Amino acid sequence: MHSGPLSSLRRVNRRSIATHERFTGFALFALLSCLAAMLFAVLVVGAGVAYARPAVPHGVHYDLPLEKGEWSLSYAYRREEGRGLRDGTDRVDTSDASSASITQVPTRLDSDVHTFGVRYAPFKRLTLSLMLPLIEREMRTRSFDGGGDRYTTRSSGLGDLEIAIMFPFMTKGEEALDLFAGLRLPTGEISERDDIPGDGDSGKVLLPRSMQTGSRSVALLAGLTYSGSWEGLGWGVHGNGSIGVEDNPRHYRHGDVLSFSGWLAHDIVEQLSASLRIGYDRWKRHRGDKVVGPDDHLASLRSRTRGQRLSLSPGLNIALPFKGEQRLSLEASWPVYQKLVGPQVERDWTLSTGWKWVF
Repeated sequence: MHSGPLSSLRRVNRRSIATHERFTGFALFALLSCLAAMLFAVLVVGAGVAYARPAVPHGVHYDLPLEKGEWSLSYAYRREEGRGLRDGTDRVDTSDASSASITQVPTRLDSDVHTFGVRYAPFKRLTLSLMLPLIEREMRTRSFDGGGDRYTTRSSGLGDLEIAIMFPFMTKGEEALDLFAGLRLPTGEISERDDIPGDGDSGKVLLPRSMQTGSRSVALLAGLTYSGSWEGLGWGVHGNGSIGVEDNPRHYRHGDVLSFSGWLAHDIVEQLSASLRIGYDRWKRHRGDKVVGPDDHLASLRSRTRGQRLSLSPGLNIALPFKGEQRLSLEASWPVYQKLVGPQVERDWTLSTGWKWVF
């Protein structure tokens, strides 16, 4: 398919690089600002109102419903990096993943996700939630169609909008069971393109499905959070899932996803709590077309979209003594077990931070 000169590897899309630099700069600024605010809250602030101490870890997205009439605004940043390939539970070399028909093999996949959220509780037992992500992805690929050269492709744009309702199901003393249900709406893109080697001046090529920012199909969301606290010790379990209900215009849909978390959290001081979360994620194979993207790219294949992962995630939460109830949170995550069906880029680590204001 790619028989053009390898000089196209040196072609760089200026617009893509400019977008990448803007995203990276903003992400670094957001992360450093959150860390500085955490340090300020711990070292300088002598008193404050702690919010939901010990706080639910940052990695639990649907945590606690609001009280009637309350609003909340939130911003979260997540950085994910993955290097190298894994087939099942074993690491594999990129050359072993190539074949006569698969000559483009990914070696690295990084993502930056900025998520903006707003919630409102119009009634005593009902909270409305909207979350919209802004996504940038970068994939490095090794081309075996001419000597093993490497090139980079990028994509960026809005992700899929999540609309959900949250409601308390049961409250008993310091324990609570909260439920949520919603929809993921197709505001993201499945037609992201970029230059790849061997196409001369024929224009940008459709990127593999793992480089798209959305699904272009509706998905059902549901989950629950059971949490409690006792003398400064917090604990909880959380489970959620998503099910695609229709094919997108490119005749495929994302596979079903199940996620579970369990955590412990404890107050360090009045404004600071630390947490340790164990998370398990399992995702099924995409449905529909077997290939989306370049025919000779490993990440285009439907069979490379299934796997499971067990992660360990320590975190911090800071209560800020400002107007309303505000907090900053930080969580790092490392996989302790990964099983990926077919050679896929494995996850190395994730770092996420965020701000939330309830008023």
